[in-house]
Amino acid sequence: MIDLTHATTEQLIQLIDEDPTRVAGLIDHTLLKPDATEAMIAQICREAMRHHFYSVCVNPTNVRFAAEQLAGSTVKVCAVVGFPLGATTTKEKVSETETAIENGATEIDMVINIGAVKSKDDDFTLGQITAVTQTCHANDALCKVIIETSYLTNEEKVRVCKIAQQAGADFVKTSTGFSGGGATVEDVALMRHTVGQKMGVKASGGIRSLDDARRMVAAGANRLGVSSGVRIVQEAETAARGGTEILGVAEAVLYVTDIPRTKKFYTEVLGLPVSQEFEDAIFLQTGQNSTLILFDINKLAVRESIIPAHGARGQGHTCLAIPPEQMDGWRARLLAHDIEIEHEQDWSLGTHSIYFRDPDGNSLELMDGRHYRRVWRKLQEKAETAY
Repeated sequence: MIDLTHATTEQLIQLIDEDPTRVAGLIDHTLLKPDATEAMIAQICREAMRHHFYSVCVNPTNVRFAAEQLAGSTVKVCAVVGFPLGATTTKEKVSETETAIENGATEIDMVINIGAVKSKDDDFTLGQITAVTQTCHANDALCKVIIETSYLTNEEKVRVCKIAQQAGADFVKTSTGFSGGGATVEDVALMRHTVGQKMGVKASGGIRSLDDARRMVAAGANRLGVSSGVRIVQEAETAARGGTEILGVAEAVLYVTDIPRTKKFYTEVLGLPVSQEFEDAIFLQTGQNSTLILFDINKLAVRESIIPAHGARGQGHTCLAIPPEQMDGWRARLLAHDIEIEHEQDWSLGTHSIYFRDPDGNSLELMDGRHYRRVWRKLQEKAETAY
């Protein structure tokens, strides 16, 4: 298996195409907000361990606590230095680096002195990056250099990347996320072109989806600084399953013998609001996006002339909501598992359902999630029911 930390851009693209969940190994799970609490740091550490992120990236004051939370795991601790302005002295950045490493950091993300770069004081920039890099390497830590691309011209980006490379830094990084500009495909590609394949490029800022992550990797990033790591990995897990996911239970169904009596119980005793009512069925709101349907078992013949039979003979029915764009993917997945599609139904709300059976004969329905998300608004506006 290819080591992600030493993979080329082409290899990373291939690996993520083959298994989108591999993107987790490129993620520095980041929380740099000034109001971050210990509980919030503990949460991102749990998430990092659960999803196998490369590291957590935190402010210096949180390094020791994060290291304690991650003890015994493979997740590393990354600390920022000179953050977010980069306007501290070399001595201060070195001291901050030493303290962070003592407290458990194994990677340092250092912000350059942007004013020095703009002033073309390359000797100062080289000296500062070299000092921090040497401190890192003397303690078996990596040094990433944040160049804050939104403040620099392309010429300045190229120049500071070359200086960071000359200083022996391990990575160049796009942004702090505090300057109003995050990573762009163009900047990442320029940085990768400048430093070649032997130096790391970290994209950070504004990466919120799996597609964003893929674009950055394709442009040349081999590390991603994100605060949306959990969402990205969840999208990757969905993609790895062939783009099929369940949004939630859209409907639960109960079969009753006395509609008026049952209505009184569920509305007066349980306090559920009625969203729609028919002669043979009552629709009750059980949450923002879910429905409890009470069917009169003596009048199921009308329903069963439209959809597959369920309920009256001991077989249950569950309706699961799926993203509308995944309908074809789910259809293919069912067929790939030799599951017979019993029926498909177009509803008047413009949605669609697929019906099939589980091994015990229970009726299952996959419903277009547009209905799942909009059903209450539609019903409350007294639009025509989907049934």
